[in-house]
Amino acid sequence: MADAEEPPAKVARRNRWDSASGGSADAAAAPAALASSAAPVLSSSVLAAKELAKEALAKYQKAAEMQRAIQAQLGTGATPLGLPPTPKVATVTLDAQGRLLDERGKVIQTTAKPVTTIRANQTARTNPLLEEAAIPDPTASTYYDPRMTLPGLGRDQRKKRAFNFVAEGHFSRKADDLRAKAAVEQMLKEAQQSSKKHKDSAGETSSAVWVAPVSSTTLERRLAEVPVVEWWDAPLLKERTYNVDGGNLLLNVVTEAITHYIEHPVPIDPPSEPPPPPPMPLPLTKKERKKLRTQRRLAAEKEKQDQIRCGLIDPPPPKVKLANLMQAMKNEAVADPSAMEAKVRAEMAQRIKNHEMRNQARKLTPEERREKKRRKLTNDPSAGGTPVSLYRIDQMPNKQKLYKIDINAQQNHLTGVALLTEKCNLVVVEGGPKAQKRYRKLLTQRIDWAEMADDDDDDDDEEDRDEARRRASQVCKLVWEGAVVKPHFKNFRVEAARTYEAARKVLKDKGCEHYFDMAVRFGTGEDDPESDLDDDSDQSEGNGEDAAGGGEESDGEEANGAHDAMDTGGS
Repeated sequence: MADAEEPPAKVARRNRWDSASGGSADAAAAPAALASSAAPVLSSSVLAAKELAKEALAKYQKAAEMQRAIQAQLGTGATPLGLPPTPKVATVTLDAQGRLLDERGKVIQTTAKPVTTIRANQTARTNPLLEEAAIPDPTASTYYDPRMTLPGLGRDQRKKRAFNFVAEGHFSRKADDLRAKAAVEQMLKEAQQSSKKHKDSAGETSSAVWVAPVSSTTLERRLAEVPVVEWWDAPLLKERTYNVDGGNLLLNVVTEAITHYIEHPVPIDPPSEPPPPPPMPLPLTKKERKKLRTQRRLAAEKEKQDQIRCGLIDPPPPKVKLANLMQAMKNEAVADPSAMEAKVRAEMAQRIKNHEMRNQARKLTPEERREKKRRKLTNDPSAGGTPVSLYRIDQMPNKQKLYKIDINAQQNHLTGVALLTEKCNLVVVEGGPKAQKRYRKLLTQRIDWAEMADDDDDDDDEEDRDEARRRASQVCKLVWEGAVVKPHFKNFRVEAARTYEAARKVLKDKGCEHYFDMAVRFGTGEDDPESDLDDDSDQSEGNGEDAAGGGEESDGEEANGAHDAMDTGGS
């Protein structure tokens, strides 16, 4: 029964490559045995793979949770779990000197040192193990010739010519040393001179003992010593010492010499050359002067407005007029127009009064007005000396003309003299260019010298009137015009002289007798033998009267040219 109940054995399927022989049974039995033996091995590897998969899944889930936590913390601004807080970026600023400052305002000290990247700026590296060989002195050689240049001498000179800064106080200390040395040399020189004089006075055979002068080293040491009492304290101390018994220095002070007065020493200019004069400003045109005046007024007004904004000065009161009364004082003008109108009229009257008072304050007094007029007449803007003019009048002026000559010279603050002779009348005036111009116009244009000619020739009816006018215009002529260093006269006066010698003596007493010689030669055309002070005469002694006449014409032209130049400068 048992044999009958056993299941029939499965017939192994034949492989297509297997043969149909008996070996097929063995081949079929072999895989069955292998499968039965490998079953437990496969089950253990599957379990291990499952465990690894579970661990990987757990790690992935944990990483995902951490990622979600980080994203949540970044969104809320909190720090991640388990991570330190992120440091805040420091704020760095620069000061006026270009230094780095932190948030507290402290200077950040940098420890980094500059590194040279250019090969030319890198210092040559020397081997400390090798000793530097001593450079031989070329001048010690027997073959050295100082007339020939040495190799490398140019490099040393270039190094010396390099740009180097001078330390502060270098030149002042050097100057102090030079002054001290000069003082020592001066004292030594004076000592030697005194000793030489002593020897000369005593003589070689004298038995007087002569003390040799001290040396420069000893003198310098004595000068460097601190004195017991300074020279400025000596008049105030009873005893020549600062050390007083008891330590009370006031007991040694002369109290009578101390007063409440302050002694101011006389200021002495330093022994130096005066500074060079500033450059002369360029003359400006009328348009440029007007532009500068406008700019100055705008700047002054802007400064005044800034002071008002800062509260330094009070703002000016509003300038209310009848035209802008309703716009400036709306409510008050509507409430009481009569009172506001009276107030505005009072303010207008006060402004007019203030304006007149300012004008009156600026107005010159009669004394100041006279001084200003005199200053304008006497001052010379060119500052080239005192202008002088010489006039020759051929005919003797009558009392009326003489009065005009005298009174106009005094009114124009001119000094000089009107010298009257028989044939040559000379007028010398000294004064400012403006007064000279007015006086020249008086003598040459305003005074009618034809009246004198008519008085002299009343019986000559045939003479033409124009010819009389022409001759009258030649009565007064300008002889010379120039400038002198200082005036020769203190006032203006009229003097009469009988002869030329007397007239020349009047001017000789003032040191200007050559004025009369010039007037005589200008009128007669003859050379005056007494004139040794001729004014740039180019004629020789043998030219005669014709040459002298030509020289007079040239002198007249030069005088007229100088006269025109003075007019141009005055205008």
